[in-house]
Amino acid sequence: MRRMNLVLCAFAGAVPLAGAQVTLYLENTQDVSVLSDSVNAPNFFVGNNPSVIALVGDSLFVAGYNNTTAPTCKMVKIEDIFGTRAFRDVPSSAVPMPTFRGFYGLQYDHGPARAGLVLNYDSGGVGTAGAFRLYDVDSQLNPILLEESPAGTSARGGAGPAFDYGFDGLGFDLDADGQQDGPVLSILDFAGYPGNLQSRGPFGIRLRDQEGLDNGLSVILGRIYDADSVDGMSQPIAPIINTAGSNGEAVSGTLWRDISIDYRNGNLAARADNDLVIGRRNPLNGLLSHVVVSCTTTDACGSVPFQIMQRCEILVGNPSGDVVVYNEYGTGQSDLTAWIKAVDLDGQPVAINFLNADGSPFSVPNTSGIMDLSWDPENGRLAVCDFNGRNVYIFSTTPPPPPCGPCFADYNQDGGVDGGDVEAFFMDWESASGCSDTNEDGGVDGGDVETFFSQWENGGC
Repeated sequence: MRRMNLVLCAFAGAVPLAGAQVTLYLENTQDVSVLSDSVNAPNFFVGNNPSVIALVGDSLFVAGYNNTTAPTCKMVKIEDIFGTRAFRDVPSSAVPMPTFRGFYGLQYDHGPARAGLVLNYDSGGVGTAGAFRLYDVDSQLNPILLEESPAGTSARGGAGPAFDYGFDGLGFDLDADGQQDGPVLSILDFAGYPGNLQSRGPFGIRLRDQEGLDNGLSVILGRIYDADSVDGMSQPIAPIINTAGSNGEAVSGTLWRDISIDYRNGNLAARADNDLVIGRRNPLNGLLSHVVVSCTTTDACGSVPFQIMQRCEILVGNPSGDVVVYNEYGTGQSDLTAWIKAVDLDGQPVAINFLNADGSPFSVPNTSGIMDLSWDPENGRLAVCDFNGRNVYIFSTTPPPPPCGPCFADYNQDGGVDGGDVEAFFMDWESASGCSDTNEDGGVDGGDVETFFSQWENGGC
């Protein structure tokens, strides 16, 4: 069995720090309205509105929701989103979507196994073949369908899933040989199982079939853990998230809609009824502690147990510390950013600032709190999908570089003119990037070297 080694990063968020905040800068906007045009772009029709997204490097995966009598809905891959974008059809994702149903989960494995991308939809009941689908999106440009949930033992697909590597970041024993093999898919559900099963979730299920068995993505045959799982000492070996939190708040309901799990240590966040549950895992893979951020208590929100698109993302590796970002579901009209909240792992509020590239406040007025969120930890980017506006806004934790100006002797902008500026200039000049077109003639060549040194030797402009 394959063993995976992982360097665990420090995990922040024990107590809120004075002035703790997350600052995000708008890097890119993707207008995805064409993906909801079944007349002019039928091959790329995801649904009447985009409901789920996954940001993977410079690719954006989008799937949608059917709020009319729509034709077949599917997932589409948008490539080179920071350059000249191109759309790629994923035929194997197409489903005859029931009215007022949609794709409710789209999650890429950013952990060490890179196990793939999972897409799921809600057909209206459990047991639908292909309600969950696993894709390889790394081997080639066309996503490769690896696995589909089997008929009769598939979960319903009414909530977003997450890849779970457990407390130590090494995964789970998938074939009872005492070795940790890799991640499971953690899913939440709300119907169709005998008994309570701790109000149905989370379930950890295997991703691929075992030899001779049809148990990949099966919530019955492929189950590795559920919320009733215990060890020989009757200690929980899986998260239980439907109980009151250590902060005294109780969950308002268990119609679960999303889960996010930190691949380094198994800490998790989950959504139901506009509440947010945040849990820290223990070495047994149960919960060391958990808190409930009650929307009713904190923001006087109304109960929305049946509403989809209640989302959360743990910003793994965020420069200012790991926080949970989530949307406050609502149909009223407000600024997009007003619906997005952030808290630390103890449920304490963290300021989140959305800025344009020039540092001015980012704003999308008169929209609802119906959205999806996708975090790309490798590149420090958060994608926000506006369901009604049919736009995806991509923010970076890295401030944009200052604009190029006529004075470039201090090329690395450290306040002095020295050899560091020469090194920085040539790094950009060799790749024709940055501000290396110093003579501003539209090209990067020897003339720019001459212009740069004319200033550098003088110590400035």
